[in-house]
Order: sequence, then structure tokens, then C-alpha cells
Amino acid sequence: MQEINQETKWHIYHYTDINALINILAKDKIILRATNILYLNDPHELIEGIAAINGTQNLSILPEAFRSYYITSFSSCKDNLSMWGMYAANGNGCALIFDNNELTEGYEIMIKCVYGRDNIKQRFDNFCNLIQTGRFTSFDSKLSKEDEEQHRNTLTINNVITTCLGAKNAAYSYENETRGVVYCNDSKRVQFRTRNGYIIPYIEVSLPKKALKGIVIGPTNNTYLKEQSILHFLQINGYNLEDIQLVKSSIPYRG
Repeated sequence: MQEINQETKWHIYHYTDINALINILAKDKIILRATNILYLNDPHELIEGIAAINGTQNLSILPEAFRSYYITSFSSCKDNLSMWGMYAANGNGCALIFDNNELTEGYEIMIKCVYGRDNIKQRFDNFCNLIQTGRFTSFDSKLSKEDEEQHRNTLTINNVITTCLGAKNAAYSYENETRGVVYCNDSKRVQFRTRNGYIIPYIEVSLPKKALKGIVIGPTNNTYLKEQSILHFLQINGYNLEDIQLVKSSIPYRG
């Protein structure tokens, strides 16, 4: 088994435990959960972005406006001790390696998170300035003033939405999170689970099996038997082992 490649490009990682791995991969397609954004781990979800925008714009955005957005969390961290401890059974789990481009098969947008209110405000303001000063053209002619204004309004709304959905408290910066986002107002798609006494709404997101590029085995479970059990599982469930890179954490950690 080779050591984890620190220079891998275009891959992002989903830290999880082994039971979740079975549920995610043991189907005709990869099935990931996207949790309603109002029920994620950080109680300040949305608040950081909303506060940054409301403080500089003539707006009054409320968290409830984002009730129909669902999130799956990925990370650019390839082998991070804090991530193993928080999201992968204290190092006993794994990190699924996905091709970032393939994730667009299931998610409407991918948003790289911004941490800390000052950084959030800076990025929002920079894009606002670009929207206001940019020139809009089509392939065959210059756009009318009305069309330009419509484009600016659309981009402004998108800037507000993506800023709020991707804004996080600075304490979570170690996650280096990228979010897969789905807008869903179809109640038939919504399922529920419980956590810490709360009823958590989520939806399932389907991805092609080719989206999985590898699995990182957590630092407390780097055994030969663990490796073979994962390979056996993948083979039985129809994955091409030649396309799957199985690597191990390089962090010394007993858990």
C-alpha cells in the first residue's frame, strides 16, 4: 500500500466512518447525504455571511430564506488529524476521494468556504465591485443596457446566495471545506434522521461510481486486514479496483 500523495490535484475528500462508507458505496450508484443547511454542526451556519452582507448592503436577510438548500461537506485536506478526530470515528474511519469535476453530476454548485467575517465581507465586496464595473457582451452583439442590468441583478443575487452558503466561522478554517449544494423544495425527496435529540432533514444525492477515485484509511486502522476488507467490499459492489487508489494515513495516531 502506498503512502498518501500530498500533491494530488482535483481531488476532494469526504471523511466518514466505515458504516457510512458501506451505505454510501454499496449500491448501483454512489449515494451521499446532503443535510439541510439549517441543521449542520456549526450553529453559526449562515449567520457569518448574513451578518457580513447585512452590515454593508441595504438588505435584511434571514436564515429561513435558505431552508431549501442541502449541503454535503468535502475537504481539500488529504490527511488531517483534526478531520480524522471530528468526522471519521476518531481515526477509525476513512476519507473517500472524489473527482471534483464528477461531483457536478449530483450537485448544482460547488462552493469553497470562506472563514471569518472580514474575509467573507472582502470576497463579497470584491465580487460586487466586479459586477458593477464589468462589461457584458454576447457572442454576436453588444448587450442592451436592459440586458446588462438584468445580468448584474442575477449575478448580485447569486453572490448573496453563494456568500451565505459558503460562509463559516474562523474556528472551522482547519476543515478547508468545499460544499456540494442542492436546492430542493420537493418534500417527497426529503428524509429524516436524528442527532443529539434533533430531527435532521436530508436528501440523497446520486453520483456515478466513476466519481470515486480512492479511499484513505484512517491512522488508527492501517492494518493489512482492513485494506483487504475494503478491497473485497469494493470488488463485490462492482467497482473497478484498477481505478481505485487505496492509501493510508501517514499520521502516527493510536486514537
